[in-house]
Amino acid sequence: MLRKKQHQNSPTAYLIDESAPSPAPSNTVYVRASSARARMAARARIRIAMCAVVFAFVFAALGVRMAFITFGRIAPPPMLASVEAAHAPRPEIIDRNGALLATDLPMIALEIWGREVWDPEETADKIAALIPNVDAAALEQKLAAGQYVEVRADLSPAERQAIFELGLPGVRFASRAKRFYPQADLAAHVIGHGEPGKGGVMGLEKAVSDGKVLSPAAEPLRASIDIRVQQILEEELASGIEEFTAKAAWGGVIDVETGEVIALASLPDFDPNKPGAFAAEFRRNRAVYDRYELGSAFKAITAAAALEAGVAVETQTYDARGSYQVADRRISDFHGENRILTLSEVVQHSSNIGIVQVAQDLGPAKQKEFLKKLGLFEPLPIALAENRAPELPRQWGPVETATVSYGHGISVTPLHLLAAYAAVVNGGVWRAPVFAEGSAQKTQTVFSPKTSAIMRRILRQVIADGTAGYAEVEGYFPIGKTATADKPKAGGYDRNTRISSFVGAVPGFAPRYAVLISYDEPNPTPDSFGYATAGWNAAPTFSKFLTRAAPLLGLHPVSEPEATAAFASGEFVGVREARATMAESEAR
Repeated sequence: MLRKKQHQNSPTAYLIDESAPSPAPSNTVYVRASSARARMAARARIRIAMCAVVFAFVFAALGVRMAFITFGRIAPPPMLASVEAAHAPRPEIIDRNGALLATDLPMIALEIWGREVWDPEETADKIAALIPNVDAAALEQKLAAGQYVEVRADLSPAERQAIFELGLPGVRFASRAKRFYPQADLAAHVIGHGEPGKGGVMGLEKAVSDGKVLSPAAEPLRASIDIRVQQILEEELASGIEEFTAKAAWGGVIDVETGEVIALASLPDFDPNKPGAFAAEFRRNRAVYDRYELGSAFKAITAAAALEAGVAVETQTYDARGSYQVADRRISDFHGENRILTLSEVVQHSSNIGIVQVAQDLGPAKQKEFLKKLGLFEPLPIALAENRAPELPRQWGPVETATVSYGHGISVTPLHLLAAYAAVVNGGVWRAPVFAEGSAQKTQTVFSPKTSAIMRRILRQVIADGTAGYAEVEGYFPIGKTATADKPKAGGYDRNTRISSFVGAVPGFAPRYAVLISYDEPNPTPDSFGYATAGWNAAPTFSKFLTRAAPLLGLHPVSEPEATAAFASGEFVGVREARATMAESEAR
């Protein structure tokens, strides 16, 4: 039933009696009567619905976040992404025995997000008052522009507390890692260093950043060097620089069976914890970057190539009297024997005249072929980016064939020479040097074991009765070759400046390690009788180094009969056999 409720100038309205419904006129407006309880229930239903929508949105967002965490990371905003990339963690670097070489130290950085700053002037002034060397005006300008600014990467606890108490909007603290090198300048050129925002910029640090060497996930990168041997090498080189007033020095130790670099030094050096405090030449790795004419060490390579090519034998003779003419050049010896020499004696007494004749028999084509197999025509395939290619003669005629045979007219890095020399004495296999565990390595068979055995006998004579007597170390029977090369200058060579080197291997009858010692511009001493050649400086440094380092390298003295028998056998004695021989000798 309908009860009429009349309003002036309006259609007729009816209250609905739920118990007696009946049709209403077409112009009728229906009004439903409801109680206060019904209205409260309706509002409650609306609130519940709104809460349900909010909860659904939150759970949907969480679901999306979970999906990204499971299947892929949500890309951060560009500014934050660049900050994260600049401070991405790097693996620790350890030496072959686990000694720590490079690690990250946790730090707290102060950063300001310009878009969140309320008052750029106030913020800049207060931060500058607490943090030294902060330019308040420059900081204010950046904050006013809404820029992100990392003010300091390593806050002290006191600085952090003081800034926290300021309560400034947009000022935040972030976790950072500072690269730390606990060995300081020891092996600095091999380890390298990094720069904020760039990662590694040299050495193994750069190799890691560039992906040239990889460590297992969450594992340190194990370098090939032995920090104990490295320290001895650097100490002996530094002592030599002082004794011979040399301009610089470098050296290296390489495992001839694996190519692993056990030590590599370049002096003067620097502290990677503060590289900017040192001149650029201190940071330059002379052992892998600089190229030198390394002189008579090439005579061993020339002799080995001639033996392998079948154009020479150990007892073949060469006339080393007077001088020797090649095209328009006259070749002479520094301290000539002025007699007919065997191939062994040519190397033993470092005769330019004799080795030129050997090279002529070999010929330029074969000479280049062997040098190329020994890696002396291109950059070494190593992890260190500082590596450079050798500098070869522009043309390769009779004069170049002659001069290259004794190490003039061709410039190589010291590590090039050390790797080539290792192939001469290790049974004939050239191996690219490696600096880290798991590195890829290129190898090449260059000489036969027979050729290598002959060269070991010849190189032993260089120490036993030749130019390198001061390289002797009793019980270890080292082998090696001196090399003294005048430094090039415009129009020729400077007779008053030189590079003096000794490249050797130990034990000589079964080489396990090859060692290079070099001085740049050494000077005579009262004990050297006015000489500054390699036999008077590089050779004795080799002896001092080996005397200290041999026990750490796992080497033990052997008796002369055992060593003599091994040299005379004419067969390559491998590392295992050599270790067994030395162990038996030590037991007796």
